[in-house]
Amino acid sequence: MKEVDDMKKKIYWLFPFLIIGLLLTGCNRNKVYGTVVISSEKYSQVQTDKKYLNQLLGALEKFDSEKPKTADKIYTSVDELNKQASKGMSKQDKQQLKGVLISNDKSIKRQVKKAYEKYYGFDDDLSGTIGIEFHKAVNLMAKPITKQKANREKVYNQLIKDTKAQQKLNNVGTNQ
Repeated sequence: MKEVDDMKKKIYWLFPFLIIGLLLTGCNRNKVYGTVVISSEKYSQVQTDKKYLNQLLGALEKFDSEKPKTADKIYTSVDELNKQASKGMSKQDKQQLKGVLISNDKSIKRQVKKAYEKYYGFDDDLSGTIGIEFHKAVNLMAKPITKQKANREKVYNQLIKDTKAQQKLNNVGTNQ
């Protein structure tokens, strides 16, 4: 009888620790994005990336070469996207992202500056160049989320789908 009572006491003592352990495990659960299981931290980064991608896409859709404030919004969006999206990236990937968004000859920021400074707005070539650079940026953002190439493609595709990037990129320059 005493053994049974001792066993019950042990169970009563272990039960609260078991509950606490389950709660702590539940708080730090992994998330799923684009059918890929990722940590909560990386999921938060994906959500941040998505927010700033949408901000840039919105600014690009509203661009008008005759209205300087529309270009300024794009510059601000590009800078903010570069700053926020590069968290967790390797040094080399950060440099590539900055190049695609800001500093390369075909970067999004430079393409918009050319369109604004020359007042020619967007044509198909310019929209295509911006689209290519945008897709390169999203590809770089997916890289630190998961190491496996197939999973990076799933995250990339989900980001493109969630932001409706292709549809919005097709609308770039239609406000002219």
